[in-house]
Amino acid sequence: MNVKQKVLTLIKKSQQENNQYLSTTDLAEKLSLKRNTVSHYLNQLVKENELIKINTRPAVFIFKKIAEKKSGCVLDNEYSSIKELQKKYRDEDVFNNVIGHDKSLYSQIKKLKAAASYPGSLPILINGQTGTGKSYIARKYFEYCVAEDYISKDGKFVSFNCAEYADNPELLTGTLFGYVKGAFTGADSNHLGLFDEADGGMLFLDEVHRLDSKGQEKLFSYLDNGSISALGDAGNKKKVNVRLICATTEDIQSSFLETFIRRIPVQISMPPLKERTQNEIRALIIYFYIQHAQKINKSFKINNQVFLTLSNINYQNNIGQLKNDILLSVASALEKDINSKIISIKLADLPQDILPSSLAENNNSVKSGADLNIKPTSKITDFIESENSTNYINKAIQKIYLLYQKEDFLQFRSKAFDVVNSLCDYLIFKKDDLNIGELPLNLIKNTLNQEVGYLRNDFNNDFNGNIIVAISYYFYFRQENHWPISSKEDQLIREITAKLNEVTYVKQIVQVILDTISKTLNLYTDEVDRMFLTIYLESIKRNINSNLIHCILLAHGYSTASSIADTVNKIIGEPLLDSFDMPIDIKPEDIAQKVANYIRVRHVTKGIILMADMGSLEKIPELIKTEINFPIVIFNNVSTQLALFAAEYIKKKKPLSAMAKNLNQVIHNDYRIIYPKMIKQNVIIVCCTTGIGTAEKIKTMIKDSLPNKTKIMVKAYSYDSLKIEDQENTLKRKYNILTIIGTVNPGYEKIPYISIDQLVNGSKLTTLKDSLQGILSKQDLYKFNDSILKNFSIERVINSLTILDTKAVIKNISFCLEKMNNYLNKRLSNQTTMALYVHISCMIERIIRNQSLENSPRNFTDSKEKEKGIETIKLALHPLEEIYNIRIPKTELKYIYELVFNYDR
Repeated sequence: MNVKQKVLTLIKKSQQENNQYLSTTDLAEKLSLKRNTVSHYLNQLVKENELIKINTRPAVFIFKKIAEKKSGCVLDNEYSSIKELQKKYRDEDVFNNVIGHDKSLYSQIKKLKAAASYPGSLPILINGQTGTGKSYIARKYFEYCVAEDYISKDGKFVSFNCAEYADNPELLTGTLFGYVKGAFTGADSNHLGLFDEADGGMLFLDEVHRLDSKGQEKLFSYLDNGSISALGDAGNKKKVNVRLICATTEDIQSSFLETFIRRIPVQISMPPLKERTQNEIRALIIYFYIQHAQKINKSFKINNQVFLTLSNINYQNNIGQLKNDILLSVASALEKDINSKIISIKLADLPQDILPSSLAENNNSVKSGADLNIKPTSKITDFIESENSTNYINKAIQKIYLLYQKEDFLQFRSKAFDVVNSLCDYLIFKKDDLNIGELPLNLIKNTLNQEVGYLRNDFNNDFNGNIIVAISYYFYFRQENHWPISSKEDQLIREITAKLNEVTYVKQIVQVILDTISKTLNLYTDEVDRMFLTIYLESIKRNINSNLIHCILLAHGYSTASSIADTVNKIIGEPLLDSFDMPIDIKPEDIAQKVANYIRVRHVTKGIILMADMGSLEKIPELIKTEINFPIVIFNNVSTQLALFAAEYIKKKKPLSAMAKNLNQVIHNDYRIIYPKMIKQNVIIVCCTTGIGTAEKIKTMIKDSLPNKTKIMVKAYSYDSLKIEDQENTLKRKYNILTIIGTVNPGYEKIPYISIDQLVNGSKLTTLKDSLQGILSKQDLYKFNDSILKNFSIERVINSLTILDTKAVIKNISFCLEKMNNYLNKRLSNQTTMALYVHISCMIERIIRNQSLENSPRNFTDSKEKEKGIETIKLALHPLEEIYNIRIPKTELKYIYELVFNYDR
């Protein structure tokens, strides 16, 4: 296989197996080729109609045959965006022109598509009231089959109403299957039947319920083995290839033989017009008026009251009646002003029997608006904006991408929470979309509910009903809305999720939910879902606040505790109280376990109040089998008054001891405070400005330097996560932080900071040893000192942090730094030089991987002086751009500027 074939095969495989599009850089990296070489072959493959190029930044490439099969049409070789290509997909699907294809008729069309794709086809029975569009959807099904090559373009759509011969079984049989000469009186010659006429196409049997039992039985032979025999020639069977679709207005179970129904596996029901969404009814009205405008080549000015009236009628005969009423309104208006180019349609033009008794009936249900001006060239979308819940998911995810690229992490986190919660609100309250999924909403909801107990026991996560509902709605709509993710988007998603996981505690919970969705429910999930769950679950958690005291009401009974908590929370206006409703026979050990789980999930740090309804619950703190580093207050005899006072004190952020004392004075309720002891874990923190990836690599090097049996933890964080509000206090409460090592100092009070370059040049080894004094033995300290000197040479650091040729990159950076010294007319300090070696080597790899830093350094402000300095740095580093075939973006240059001019300060 030559290089060009390897490129093409990799793109096809990535698209088929992972639903991902690859860029030039992705391909070069995966195939270990130069980017220019890959680019050359990609351009050839585009010209040869093998690939489609999407001109985004970076450009991505799509296997053309897969895309054309999906779209059902010939596609161009280049598009400006994936969205433009996806629009082509949507436009070419025959069913996309059907009003309600994405809502009321979604499941019906899904079944029709499945029936069409099944080898040899499946017979279909459509059920629905008169005028619901059974014949129309049958015709669309035929058009879809032709468009998808399930039926050849020469295939016929043959329609037959069974009511015509319902009383004459013999004539019915002859009409359907044909007859031979002499088969019955008047059969003067051989005659082909409708099955013969529809061979290679589709036969639509309307009002199929009019077939009696014998008539239904006559279809068995074809339904069983695809063969028919003409009337009078039963021994001569012949195969025909006919897609059979039937329609009925009657109840399926009572109007057909059980043996007949069993032979028709695909049954769909067309909803009556009153069950269609308001948007669909309005779209149908506009659609019929557009049809008439095109037919008579005139424009219509439709009075708003006409539109409102037509939108709000309870049509007994459904779409058929609506269509006729619109026809009559057009005929009436046309007769009054036949020579005008614009025909005005007013209330008086509507049939009198559908006019409302009062126009107020219209205004109560739909807001008044301007008249509609419909032209022969008009489209439904000119008047009605499409509202698709699944598209809304895509829009929300795209918004999150944009926020991450524009905002600093703290702002992004806050705004992403808003986006995700708005998405959940939209999905939950858009009730008219609840028939679009293959798996019903209740199945998803119940399955997730069954897993809640498992999640609580294993991960101590507290899931309430609302959370399960929101996640269920998301996956319900998501099951029919997956889109291709570009390599860049995939990297962005993983980066967002990884960064959020530095400051959140939901990673394991997210994985269990994804496993439940994918393995139990067999729904496809990807990294978009992981990101959504991470953001959502983090957003609904109570804010981790050092001044927040938690309070749990513990009461026996079905809803005693929860009723008091709900009442108080509503009065206070904040969810400050939590509750556990307990059965009478629950053991104190089980209650203690629930409280312990709560403490872990809520990350209680300041203190907790337990309000119990029985004195026996006083022993709960002693039964809690978890380490506690905060006080616990226990009150007996929980009441609404006591809970209300507690909530008010919590809201005012009063100290726990003062709160307990004041409550006792006001309510005269016994209490006690328990102050447990706790030994904090010793930790070395590693941080990096460029993200968690580099910090993790440095963490590994430090862990490798520590003695094997040491109990010192090494934890990696990005700089941004260390600067989150109250993160310093949170980490200090949880850990005994020995020192912080990294590429930038987060400025934690009384915590020594050691930069990577100071480890490399050995200038801060004494500080490091002092931090570990008393934790490591003298012998272990000497070993650790030697390991640091060995592991943190400049060559080893760069070799650990990058995949670049270490000797070559040091030589190239050294050459550029010498030029920088000359251009700046100054000598960079040893510390700055060491820092630049590490930073620039990592930067080169980031850019090669197309993962360069998107945001400027924290608190960086532009100025003319800085612009001049950045230009000088860019000039000095230009040789690296030539050597590694990269372009250093301005954000990266700003970080280097900070190192060059501010590092030693």
